Amino acid sequence: MNNKELLKELEKRMARYGYCDTQTHIGLFIKEYEVLIKKDEKPIRLKNVIKRIQGFDDETKFKWTYDILQELGSDFGSKIFHEAYQQGKFEGAWVCNQLKDADKIRQECNKPVVQQFVADWYEENKDNFEGKLYLFVYNLTSIFDGAKLNEFERWFLTAGTKPFQTLINMHQFGYEVEKEKRYFVKAKGICEKNETLNCEKNSKEWLFSNRQENSLYRTKHTRKELEAAGFGWVFDCPGIEVEEVTY
Repeated sequence: MNNKELLKELEKRMARYGYCDTQTHIGLFIKEYEVLIKKDEKPIRLKNVIKRIQGFDDETKFKWTYDILQELGSDFGSKIFHEAYQQGKFEGAWVCNQLKDADKIRQECNKPVVQQFVADWYEENKDNFEGKLYLFVYNLTSIFDGAKLNEFERWFLTAGTKPFQTLINMHQFGYEVEKEKRYFVKAKGICEKNETLNCEKNSKEWLFSNRQENSLYRTKHTRKELEAAGFGWVFDCPGIEVEEVTY
């Protein structure tokens, strides 16, 4: 209903109640007019207000938004800012944690598992790592007799070990030392109490006894330890049973 229709409706109501269009009844006219306007008012919808503001240029948008916040009061504006700030802190912390978790996963995925002799070389050369690695490779190129190579040098030159990638990953992401296989060495046909090869930890003397390891005797041996003590032959002897230790 537009203003003209409102006025016509008002005239009808005034005629119905015997009012005449005089100065005396201006106040009553205004009251009646206000009643009709309120009766015809539609509720203001937020989406309509936003739609109207979006149609403005950027400067007008800013002014309207600023004026609205001013009308609502400084406390309201501060509250909105505080909530937005806290939400930003929360989201920033979440993103930071996600990145930290991703970095941990990346480190774990790239952390190599190496043999003890590789770890030993790295620990001896990790200070000034790049220079030490360059010097090692430079010196290694002058060695052609395989008999002169140590364990690490043989590993470095073995196809498929990816020595550069392994060493660089160790330097960047850390590493884990591969657990060397250990073995029980048992003489066949001997009673259980005396069938297992033992090594006395202090004297390094070897004897056959039971397989229970304690503070004095070692009963689980690596291949390297056996070979160093002259027992490498046990792996090929039909009278000896070599049992790999399971953890």
